[in-house]
Amino acid sequence: MRSTLMIAALLLFTASCKRAEIVHSTEVTCGDSLPQNHKRAAEFRQIIDKYVKLGLPGISLLVQDSNGTYTDAAGYADLGKRIRFSPCHSSKAASITKHMVGVLAFKLQEQGVLDLDDPISKYISADILKRLDKAEGKSIRQCMNHTTGIYDLITNSDYYLAVLNNPIKRWTPEDLLPFAYDKPGYPLDTYKAYYSNTNTVLVILCLEKATGRSHAEMLRNMIWQPLGMNSTYYQGHDEIPSSAAQGYFDLHSNGGLSNVSNLTTGSGNGYGGVFSNVYDLHRFHRALFAEKTLLSQASLDEMLQWVQEDEDFFTGVGAIKKFTKMQTYGVGHTGRDLGYSANLFWFPERRAIMTFFVNYGTNGESDLRQVFRDFERDITDAMLR
Repeated sequence: MRSTLMIAALLLFTASCKRAEIVHSTEVTCGDSLPQNHKRAAEFRQIIDKYVKLGLPGISLLVQDSNGTYTDAAGYADLGKRIRFSPCHSSKAASITKHMVGVLAFKLQEQGVLDLDDPISKYISADILKRLDKAEGKSIRQCMNHTTGIYDLITNSDYYLAVLNNPIKRWTPEDLLPFAYDKPGYPLDTYKAYYSNTNTVLVILCLEKATGRSHAEMLRNMIWQPLGMNSTYYQGHDEIPSSAAQGYFDLHSNGGLSNVSNLTTGSGNGYGGVFSNVYDLHRFHRALFAEKTLLSQASLDEMLQWVQEDEDFFTGVGAIKKFTKMQTYGVGHTGRDLGYSANLFWFPERRAIMTFFVNYGTNGESDLRQVFRDFERDITDAMLR
């Protein structure tokens, strides 16, 4: 998720929300391994140690490029229990979920189940679409590349109050879409895309109607299981195990870290909710871009058709492009949620994969938000030098 969270609402209503029992993280025995032979290993380690000291609770990182492979972690998966963060701890990938849903949509198109240029009205009730400004005439592709202009449901303050008042609710699209009903859409003038989580909710409705199957089931059976992504879970559909890291945020703007792991933020509806680790995300991107075994070249060419959404943010069809102001660029997706952040990028000109997790939420304003952004810049710059 990329929209700013309604932190003021969180502060006002935290005291009244229903509390859920937090299941603490456990130590993880790391069965996954890759060669540890990267020429810049010492520099990477110095960077992740630096940013943990600056306040980020925990970081896991995997880099693979022409200089070798590096995998490591620093800080804590669970501050309360002092459980060290491991590369094998799962953490919330947030909007990287959209990237996986995008791959699923292309796989279904390759199978002839649907066409990404199908109008969403082919699959979604007119009773729903008439309540969504700018939905008329839009296609699955336009939802995937965020060129609909449809209002982003997570920017509605009532949505966050609902999350807080029922933190462990298993949300459905029918629960979520009313937060976008009758809200004015976005003008597409300066830029031709506007990132909206509502778009991906509409995408999963189309995929499920076209197949008669749950998108969660299809993600597992068509992507995760074949790739051996055994540490990947989907909040709202799977029980999240104790091998997952806790998520934190400075909820009271006082420099403290509140454990917000139980707040599901509508997870499980295409736009967020996947928990994974750096090894599994590496498998996903290696198969998708390096080995090209997940999708055909024709599908990849479609996915990587870019529309500018912001100064350094371009939307593809189920992917984004970022880091264009550095020596090269990355394609993949970011993930930002209330208590978690993640990046997964393939740098085609370097044939490099970088993925990391930070168990701190950087979607909302806090002192650590800039610390995270500095970490993202420094670790990416170190790899690209």
